[in-house]
Amino acid sequence: MRAIGAGAATIGVSGLSGTAGAQEDAEPAGYLSLIYDDGPVEDYEMYRVHQQYGVPGCTAACPGLLNSSENWLSSGQVLEMSDNGWEFMSHTIRHRALGEIPIVEDIATGDTRIYPEATLHGRFEGDPIVVFDEELEAEATVAGNGEDDTGPYIELESGIDESFTAGSDTRVRYTEEFLRQILTESKAGLEEYVREDQVTNLIYPYERDDGLVSELAPEYYVATPTRDGVGLNPEYNPDPYGLGRRYMETDRMTESDIETFLDNVAEEPDYGILAGHSEYDTLPPERVDFVLQQAQERNIQVVTVQEALDIFGVAPEPERNVGGNDSEPNNEPAGGGNVEEDEESMGFIQRILAFFRSLFN
Repeated sequence: MRAIGAGAATIGVSGLSGTAGAQEDAEPAGYLSLIYDDGPVEDYEMYRVHQQYGVPGCTAACPGLLNSSENWLSSGQVLEMSDNGWEFMSHTIRHRALGEIPIVEDIATGDTRIYPEATLHGRFEGDPIVVFDEELEAEATVAGNGEDDTGPYIELESGIDESFTAGSDTRVRYTEEFLRQILTESKAGLEEYVREDQVTNLIYPYERDDGLVSELAPEYYVATPTRDGVGLNPEYNPDPYGLGRRYMETDRMTESDIETFLDNVAEEPDYGILAGHSEYDTLPPERVDFVLQQAQERNIQVVTVQEALDIFGVAPEPERNVGGNDSEPNNEPAGGGNVEEDEESMGFIQRILAFFRSLFN
């Protein structure tokens, strides 16, 4: 096993990462990250479960949805979670699909409706899209979406300028300019809730990562974990843009599946990434508690993706104001306050709690 890196060790002292109950100086059997998608208010409940084990987690959040209603995390919750070691990851501004989607019906010049395999790019009026094949491309503006006798469609503001034959090579995506805008503004919008330079990683909505966006994302983000149905990644020299994750909802994995997965993390050793949607009935707090308990029993250290990349020597973890008591975002620079004293006192308390918890596990 690789020894814990300096960045992870600093956070680990506070008791906010690392598997509770493990010996302080013991080398972990493996590493595990848990990522929750979208940023619903239920993520705060998951955060509280993680706190019981003294470990962090990750939320892939949309800044256009945060604080917008009681269904989404509030700004105060986001800041509290971030200041206590929780990683926030970009998930676009309003959950837009960034990848490409095949066109399934021929398009004639002047058509105002196009028929893709899925109409995800038609959710927001005014969005700029481009239809293309190996030879041609034509830009258009979204007017809406719907379904007719032919199938699901995207309505365009005006007729398209080119004709296309349906097939796997004919696709629709957002324009490059709009993709870059989303990648930039999503990161900036999240950092208004947390702290500058704290958002370093991206989760693709709908797991749509194919095409141009996969070439652009590395210009803006350090890593882009994506569902691969396996979720096991090498600890040695992992590709941050090829990290796989696996959904842990009850309709995706049984308890036996989770135990086998964590056995692999501990025995290989591998870096495991599990993900889920806390707003779904299939991801109750009890499921997360089971995952964390099983990880603890195997001496698997639960870390954020940022921490993992630091541990594996891929990218340094950003400095974090862990354990801060600020109630307003961005009222101190990242890493402000007497972090070392806070970590020392918090670490002592967390180690005492971890010791007593281990007596009953």
